[in-house]
Amino acid sequence: MQHTFTTTEVGRDLAEVDWNATPLGPPDDWPQSLKTTARMLLTTKFSMWMAWGPDLTFLCNDSYRRQTLGTKYPWALGRPASEVWSEIWDDIGPRIEAVMSTGVASWDESLLLLLERSGFVEETYHTFSYSPLAADDGHIEGMLCVVSEVTEQTISSRRMTTLRNLAARTAGQLTESEAIAAAGEQVLADPLSLPFGLVYVRDPELGRFVRAEVAGADDDHPLAPRVIDVDDPAPLWPVEDVLAGRQVLVDLTSLPHAAPRGPWDDPPTRALVVPLAGAASSQPYGFFVAGLSPYRPVDAAYTGFVELFAGQLAASITAARTFAGEKRRAEALARLDEAKTDFFTNVSHEFRTPLTLLLGPAADALADPALPPDDPQRVRFDIVHRNGQRLLQLVNNLLDFARLEADGIASHFEPVDLTRLTEPLVTMFESAAAQAGLTLTYRGAELSTQSYVDIEHWSKIVLNLMSNAFKFTFHGGITVTLVEQDGDAVLTVADTGGGIPAAELPHLFDRFHRVRGAESRTHEGSGVGLALVSELVQLHGGEVDVASTEGVGTTMTVRIPLGRAHLPQDEVVESAGTREPVPGAGADLLSDAWRWLESARNETSEPTAPPQDGLARVLVVDDNIDMRRYVAGLLAREYDVMTAADGVEALERIADTVPDLIITDVMMPRLDGFGLLARLQADPRTTGVPVIMLSARAGEEGTVEGLEAGAADYLVKPFAARELLARVRVNLELDRVRRVRATLERSEALLDQAQRLAKVGSWEADLSTRTVTASDELLRLTGLTRQEFEEMGWPGVVSGVVHPDDAERVIGTLGDLEIGDVMTYDMRILTPQGVERLVTVRAALLGDEDGQPRTLQGSMQDVTEQRAAEQAMSAARAREEAGRREHAIAEELQRSLLPAESFDLEHLDVATYYRAGIEGTYVGGDWYDIIELGSGRTAFVMGDVMGRGVRAASVMGQLRSAVRAFATLDLAPDEVMRHLDVLVQDLPGDQIVTCVYGVFDPRDETLRYANAGHLPPLVSSRDGELRRLTAGGPPLGAGYGDEATDEIPLAAGATIVFYTDGLVEHRGRDIDDGIWALERQVVWRAGTPLPGMPEAIVGALLPDGPDDDVAILVARVTSVAETAGLSMHRDTGRATVAEARQFVVERLNRWHVPEPVTRDMALITSELVTNAMVHGGAPVELRLRCAGTQVLVEVQDDAAGEMPRPRDPAQTDEHGRGLHIVDALSDEWGTRGTERGKTVWSVRAWRPGNRGGS
Repeated sequence: MQHTFTTTEVGRDLAEVDWNATPLGPPDDWPQSLKTTARMLLTTKFSMWMAWGPDLTFLCNDSYRRQTLGTKYPWALGRPASEVWSEIWDDIGPRIEAVMSTGVASWDESLLLLLERSGFVEETYHTFSYSPLAADDGHIEGMLCVVSEVTEQTISSRRMTTLRNLAARTAGQLTESEAIAAAGEQVLADPLSLPFGLVYVRDPELGRFVRAEVAGADDDHPLAPRVIDVDDPAPLWPVEDVLAGRQVLVDLTSLPHAAPRGPWDDPPTRALVVPLAGAASSQPYGFFVAGLSPYRPVDAAYTGFVELFAGQLAASITAARTFAGEKRRAEALARLDEAKTDFFTNVSHEFRTPLTLLLGPAADALADPALPPDDPQRVRFDIVHRNGQRLLQLVNNLLDFARLEADGIASHFEPVDLTRLTEPLVTMFESAAAQAGLTLTYRGAELSTQSYVDIEHWSKIVLNLMSNAFKFTFHGGITVTLVEQDGDAVLTVADTGGGIPAAELPHLFDRFHRVRGAESRTHEGSGVGLALVSELVQLHGGEVDVASTEGVGTTMTVRIPLGRAHLPQDEVVESAGTREPVPGAGADLLSDAWRWLESARNETSEPTAPPQDGLARVLVVDDNIDMRRYVAGLLAREYDVMTAADGVEALERIADTVPDLIITDVMMPRLDGFGLLARLQADPRTTGVPVIMLSARAGEEGTVEGLEAGAADYLVKPFAARELLARVRVNLELDRVRRVRATLERSEALLDQAQRLAKVGSWEADLSTRTVTASDELLRLTGLTRQEFEEMGWPGVVSGVVHPDDAERVIGTLGDLEIGDVMTYDMRILTPQGVERLVTVRAALLGDEDGQPRTLQGSMQDVTEQRAAEQAMSAARAREEAGRREHAIAEELQRSLLPAESFDLEHLDVATYYRAGIEGTYVGGDWYDIIELGSGRTAFVMGDVMGRGVRAASVMGQLRSAVRAFATLDLAPDEVMRHLDVLVQDLPGDQIVTCVYGVFDPRDETLRYANAGHLPPLVSSRDGELRRLTAGGPPLGAGYGDEATDEIPLAAGATIVFYTDGLVEHRGRDIDDGIWALERQVVWRAGTPLPGMPEAIVGALLPDGPDDDVAILVARVTSVAETAGLSMHRDTGRATVAEARQFVVERLNRWHVPEPVTRDMALITSELVTNAMVHGGAPVELRLRCAGTQVLVEVQDDAAGEMPRPRDPAQTDEHGRGLHIVDALSDEWGTRGTERGKTVWSVRAWRPGNRGGS
């Protein structure tokens, strides 16, 4: 059994139980049935526990421990089950007893058990079965519980049901109170989740929250006050957090009163307060208080449930408020509609009497033959009569509406031939349509039965539809059809007008509705025509519909049933035959159509009068031709008048000529007055043109809207002619004043700008009042404000502005002015900020009529920068002149320092090229030199001082002189470099210098060289083989070090090239590529003559000219001398001298050297060898070389120290005369130190072709 215990976590804890202290005793003594059951219990994965023995000792497995025991583990192991589950023993004890007594298993599903397993009483649900366990002898000794905890599933299902019921309950159109009450019902329906709930709604006007619902608590419970003031310093519920949109978890135990108990034994200890707000609400309009179960943890699932509940409630309240608002708006619109109708009805009745008195006399006057046709009074009467008829038409339509509303309109439905009745109503528009360039087509089919219609009503239906189609159609035509469909008479009126926007279609038949922005012949109308059609069609039991596509056209369809069965029988009249349409029923509408055409025709044919000189041009914009003519006529006597029928036409007129003022109606087709005003303000050409708006919309609101839109004035119809003329005059004058002011402001701004750019300020002092006026620029110059300047007055401003050292002089200068004098002087000013400026002042004194000084005027120009610039220019010119002189000196220096461009060297041809990096000068840091060292040897130098111009040339000059000095000492190349390195280090400033120094010795056909950071020389053999001499050390000045002299052979025909970086380093080209290009040039030109070769190489490598100093030196070995040598030892004495003389004579004779030269050279050799034997050490080396017309003899020994030199011997001295002989017989002679000691050499030449003498 111990093995079984240790196989699981619970088993290992069971093994630690002191079983001897329990009724079960040690596990090894347990009956087999208990062991078997315990083993099965511990090894199964299903949640189980068991009880055994007289105390029902408790055992469980891992699954039960994890799911159910909680904090009771491992304390519960081995204890009586009644102790383990003492809190629910009243529920499960009887079930266990029944199982053990009867042997029959039990079953419970989702049983509520309040467990204490987590430190508090917890609401849990379990589905389980108790089964009896028999001992070895067969009697029941225990029980086994197989259990599944379903707490989360049960509670989640319950909460979901609550939310679903709330959503279903609030799905309809509820009022706000009904929605809140539905939430209260769901709180009561789920008390286990929501022990109590409170709903508060904010009253923003009174600044408080009012309780709207309480559920799960008494109405007078202390935690449910009826009102909570927002300003309450200690509110019961956290209203400040609610207003901020934050939900709060409230500790109810901290409140002074206990919470409602709800269904549990203990009251809730916490409540969640959730704000109630709509999606678009800026501030919550209430909050929901949810009491939370004391037996459930307040986790994310619980708070999420409450938030969803409150969210559903908030959405329901939002929907209810939205519905209530829409309902109120609909009722208000209905009342407004009714009020409009009542008003128009009453007014219409009152209009009839004055209309009769207007139309009657006007008609009589027009019919009076005594009134000539062209009389102006006839035109005025015609306008009165025509517009009176329009007003009467509107009155009649409004009265029809009033009767329809009051069910007071009488209808008489009689049988008619609808096709014949409709045709004349359509065709009366034929002439107008033809005049407008439109086609008009009527197709009437024969109907199978008679139609019962009110002829007057039907006439209004057809005529209104025709008038509407004609009004909105400019191209194409109108097609009218009447057919029978499904027992109905169907009338369609289709046009090819601009169409109606889809958003406007649902409102098309609403009373007083007008389509905005539609292109029409006029904007006149009250918006009742189609509404009247709809009402009249409904009286016939029919319906009217519209289909429209923007840019294509509109089709109106009227459908009325045939026969009489659908009509009120008391209004049906059986007549003997078909009557004609009501006479005059379409006269007014047809008259409107002709008037629209006349308006368009007159506007099209009316030419724009040319501008009249001196008259302001006024543009009158109105879609009503009578109003347009009337206003234009009023203005024509004083102004140049243009007219336009709408905003679009007005813009076309303005494109040609911009008027001085515009008078526009507000309501017009295509582009109304406000649209025209916006377009004018957006155009810089017209933004300043004053606009007077005419509108029938009276009241302060209409005027404010027009002025805010940018109108200069707003005039309400009807208006008096004198008022209109006065408004026009005032606005034109105001516009003229604005223009003059704008011109002055622009001029002032330009003047100020000019003064600011020129830094010139102006001032004027009134000598009588002591006041001073200054321009803006003068204030900027002096650093004073205008108030400070004016408070100083005159002459205080002088001491306040002028520098103290100049003030007395300036006051004296101004005091010397005579009237009419203009004086100019310089002075300094000092600003309050401490800035000193130099200014030039021009002042003039003006007198009054009596010749007395009156005004002092002047200007002040800041010349600080100008004078500083003049001084800088003068200094620059001085520096330039000094630089030019210095440059000329340096150029002359460089010319003198660089060697000649032609050389006469033995064994070598040389060509050079030099060009400074600064164009047009000969000054730079690159240099070269060729030094003859004697005995046929030649030194080459190429160097580069980084930089350009005079400074680089100066350093170059010092280095070139030093190289020549070191070369005369016959030092090895590496020694020369070390000396130069020390010299560069001692130069002022950081200098970067490269140099290559080489010595060509034709005797052994070698070039010995040293390189200090310079580019590698190139050597090309006679056969074209190229070599780059890369050996070398660092640049001079960086510590040349122990680098030794390098040596290469240099035979006849070989070419060596020295160059600087300016030749191979160029913009866009790497230096290695440049050297490679130079190598190709050297190889390619190996066999070409040397003269001109450097120039050709430079031209090939630098076709666009150099960026830096360029120097190139090319040398070619032309021939090698004939040589011979003899080595002698000191102990041979005189025999050695004789041997040397004999050797020279024989060798020179073999070389065909002239006899005199041979004798001289033999004597020179004798003296040199003797000197070496006496003062030097063995062996003594004799070298003889003949090249062309020169003979060279060298004697080398190992003696060190002082070089030999001629001296005057004493009379008793046998030595000292030899070098005098050498000096007398030699063309050139000299000495140099060597590694072994010293060498003395002598050269003797003769004229070419003279082999017999010297």
